[in-house]
Amino acid sequence: MTPRKTGYYAVEGLNSFATSYFFNYLLQHLRRDMAMDDLAVLLVCVLHGFIYVPGSYFGGVMGQRVGYFACLGLGILGQGVGIAVAWAGPAAWAQVTGMAVWTASMCLVWPMLEALVSEREPRERLPGKVGLYNVVWASTAAAGFFLGGSIYRWLGPASLYGLPVAIHAAQLVMLARLKPRHDAWVASLPPTPSRDVPEPCLAHGPRFFMRLALLGNPFNYMAINTVLAIVPALSLRMGLDIQSVGWLMSAWLVVRALGFVVLWHWEGWHYHFGWYASAFVLLLAGFVGVVMAPSIAVLLLSQVALGWASALLYYSSLFYAMDGTDEHGAHGGIHEAFIGCGIFGGPAVSTAAFWATGDPGSPAWAVGLFLAAGLVAAWVIRSRARARAR
Repeated sequence: MTPRKTGYYAVEGLNSFATSYFFNYLLQHLRRDMAMDDLAVLLVCVLHGFIYVPGSYFGGVMGQRVGYFACLGLGILGQGVGIAVAWAGPAAWAQVTGMAVWTASMCLVWPMLEALVSEREPRERLPGKVGLYNVVWASTAAAGFFLGGSIYRWLGPASLYGLPVAIHAAQLVMLARLKPRHDAWVASLPPTPSRDVPEPCLAHGPRFFMRLALLGNPFNYMAINTVLAIVPALSLRMGLDIQSVGWLMSAWLVVRALGFVVLWHWEGWHYHFGWYASAFVLLLAGFVGVVMAPSIAVLLLSQVALGWASALLYYSSLFYAMDGTDEHGAHGGIHEAFIGCGIFGGPAVSTAAFWATGDPGSPAWAVGLFLAAGLVAAWVIRSRARARAR
């Protein structure tokens, strides 16, 4: 019998809120208050993704070897240290250095949280645990973005650092209380049981959906992290103050959180290619619509498409990564590393296009072409899997 995992979800929600507030409004701070141009902000996002790819993979491997709690505590402590570095030095280089330390530390956090909520869960309960995990981080991330503009406006730039540091300190206290219970439970467990291959996978083999999931999330994060990277420029173009940015540009995050609720309670999408392909199409349409939006109405409608598509592609990736395995730390690291490919790839492609053309609209068509290529690749993978199954 697995214990209740409420404490893990509480740590997850706090980390998601702090992450959403710090990173997104750090970009706003760099663009608005430190006079970074749009290209420089994109390069900061490129650095963030460049660190996240290898860091997440090795973070997952490390957690599998030395323990989830040890890595999780180290990661949260490192996040606080990184923010403190940015807080201590007002210069742009200190902000970027602190962000780099914070990113590297975060690579030890998310794979461990995914592993803890999935650990030793039977197949019939795993979808529910993964579903709640998704709802918690997505809803608190949306809250961090939605409320962040108001927090920044009313409490000032110091809140960008002080609030996340306080949250991370509270998380460390929570971990100290959770660890003894977790250790006692693990010590009472029998050897790890073998797991059956999920029945729906047998038509094409488990690797078919795993490959699709691993393909989808990098492209998913290419789209959404390009959007996050250009929000400062987009908001200035539309004449939005920082509070309005939080209210308006959090719409897709709210839709994503609601999408996770639907996907958590409805399992009809499991191992069905049609839902996956439709999410890819909506991702492309929503991304282009947000980046090129000529009006607030188009911006909001495009965010609805982007949010739903992001929810389905992310949920597919995490569920298929955790279903049928007990090495949740390592697989959580792989899952996060593929996310990192998109976190890096979207801003990198956008930066290259912007640098080459000087056109502020170039990220839309450059990343859009990559998303279209990803959809084609998904159809190729499916066609080959069906051919082998005959």
